[in-house]
Amino acid sequence: MRFGLKQIMTRSGDMVLCVIGPVSLRLISISSLRMMTSWEHPLTGPISPRFFVVPRIASHVLSSMVGQELTRLTLNTVGAQTILGMDDGRGQYELRWKADLRQFMVPPEFAYMFTVPPSMITTDYIALSDTAHQAVADLMNLYGTQGIPKEKLAILVDFAASHLTLDGRTIIHGTRGAYYFDPRLIIRALETIKSKQVQIGIAPLRGVQRAVLTLLANQEGWRVQCALLSIGLETQKLFPLPSERIAAVGS
Repeated sequence: MRFGLKQIMTRSGDMVLCVIGPVSLRLISISSLRMMTSWEHPLTGPISPRFFVVPRIASHVLSSMVGQELTRLTLNTVGAQTILGMDDGRGQYELRWKADLRQFMVPPEFAYMFTVPPSMITTDYIALSDTAHQAVADLMNLYGTQGIPKEKLAILVDFAASHLTLDGRTIIHGTRGAYYFDPRLIIRALETIKSKQVQIGIAPLRGVQRAVLTLLANQEGWRVQCALLSIGLETQKLFPLPSERIAAVGS
């Protein structure tokens, strides 16, 4: 748990959703409401499913030097409070906070981001990373030579015929089977997932020209998943999602 929280804190530092059971521990964070990162580790089970929202202060304590000396952790909910119990061999300590799943804010498409697409392609990480960085370089060239505003730049990802195409494009019009993604989030996902081979897949959303791009890999005994929500063609630019599109776990 300490290792997973440390990885998330290094890259996000936001509130974390901890899902325990039935056979794994899963730590989830949301960034910019268009990116979900999940670190999942198997547990000896079966274990009854439990959900906890871990605030930044608790993640910081567990991933800091203080957390390195802990020999045992317990996590429980009593009434309206979540209780984190800690034991370092010299004494026992508690950290308490309000148990409210609604504090973990997620986009309405969270269920799609949480689920791994049925069809995934296995690809070489270095080749994928090089292609993504080249696409970003192409976008910067468009910005420099043609004066296209940065908020109009995106990476077009196409999974037509089970073949991955990734290239830098401007947001002008839609392409069947292809979706636009924020280049910053693609690079951030590749910085999070670092493995010799990476699985990548895309799942279209029903009724809208949107999709979820999923990257999946195994790292040091953990299954790491990054899910990116595509940019809607109706927005025509990259900007934070309006507040009315924000939902919460358990709402």
